[in-house]
Amino acid sequence: MVVSVLMGSGGCLLASGLFAVSVFWAYRAQHPERLLLRMYRAEAVKLALIIGLFVVAFVTLDRLNIPVLLAAYLVNQVASTLIAAQWETRSGNHDKNRHDEN
Repeated sequence: MVVSVLMGSGGCLLASGLFAVSVFWAYRAQHPERLLLRMYRAEAVKLALIIGLFVVAFVTLDRLNIPVLLAAYLVNQVASTLIAAQWETRSGNHDKNRHDEN
């Protein structure tokens, strides 16, 4: 079961880290259309990496618990979003980026 948790969590962290580095490395705010293209490419690579890692895990590990692996992946994916939302709320910066509707 520990191996399943490590594969799910590790796969999520590896893929998300690769996504962030590939999108925001040498980021240029002057070209938002290029950023969008980088995000689409990085997401495609992220999905391919996750699928590849899960296939390798399914094929090579005998005692792999698939529901635990998927749950660990999902928890890591959702936890990062929740942590980021809480971080923004606690820092008090959430109103600075919004435009007035008046």
